[in-house]
Amino acid sequence: MAFTSYPFSSSPLSTEAQYALTASRWGNDGVHTDDISSTTLKVTANGTSNVSIAAGSGFVNGATVQNDAAYSLSVVSNSGGSAARKDLVVLRYDASVDSILPVYKTGGTSAPTLTNSPGTGVVEVPLAECTVAAGSTVVASGAVVDRRWGVGRPVSYGTATSRPPSRKGQLRVEGNDIYLGDGSGWNFVATAGDPTYKTYTPVWTAGSTTINWGSGSQNIGRYQVLGKTCFVKIQLIPTGNPPAYPDPVGVSLPLPSQNKMRELFSFSFTQAGDNGGQSALGTALIYPTESVTKIARIRIPLSSGTSSTAAVNTMNVLTNDPFNIHTGDCITITGSFELA
Repeated sequence: MAFTSYPFSSSPLSTEAQYALTASRWGNDGVHTDDISSTTLKVTANGTSNVSIAAGSGFVNGATVQNDAAYSLSVVSNSGGSAARKDLVVLRYDASVDSILPVYKTGGTSAPTLTNSPGTGVVEVPLAECTVAAGSTVVASGAVVDRRWGVGRPVSYGTATSRPPSRKGQLRVEGNDIYLGDGSGWNFVATAGDPTYKTYTPVWTAGSTTINWGSGSQNIGRYQVLGKTCFVKIQLIPTGNPPAYPDPVGVSLPLPSQNKMRELFSFSFTQAGDNGGQSALGTALIYPTESVTKIARIRIPLSSGTSSTAAVNTMNVLTNDPFNIHTGDCITITGSFELA
């Protein structure tokens, strides 16, 4: 017994088995598709004694297989059977015949076991499970279960300013942040390692206007991601008094929110003593129909009295209404939201 290594100039990669052992680690077995709902190598039946395999390609044990047109494969008869039989259509890598070919593999009351024996040169990847009724020689159109899986793509690395086109199902790593491609963009999944709070600089707006709270104002945003939930803390202490804008005060999020439901946060306001000393508690909201990248409204409760018949309402917080926001005041927003 001895260690063997290749390819080197003195010991080149020289056999099919060596290549298969090496190349099988380059990619996963499966069909070449970013979307398993595609027809790539999909098996269909129409109630005859044949099933059809659509065009497409795949990867099995380090080798590529390609089918350039619909391929007909014969069904093994169950004419003498007393019970329905579950069969498989597989791609079989067979080193003894130097090929990957589709094979109709019969089973019994359950589907047959796949062969996965690279050492003996036979590896099978399933395409479909077919049921042949007792006494039948055909596969009905509704008796095919798709068993394909797609070949994964290598993980992509980079930064937010050097992203390749999104590939559906591909993972991307940017620092410790993990993203998943959907074919049109990169969706944040999680942050690897210790899920400590990160910081960001919140952008405060009134409508489409950015609010200037004064030079040197304390404007801190912190967030932590656990799974698909983002926990946020925002604190603002202005060093100036902005103009009286007619639109509600809003503030940016560190990451995009989901777009199905409103998200709620708690809001606290404390006015500096020389500004009047007022305080208020309320709710901050994400309106996904308006934006998934910011808290669009901060609202506080109002009442016309303290009796059970008093009218209850809420109002939006503006830069000057229901109170002027001045130097030294403190705004705090805390809560969590579901990520896109």
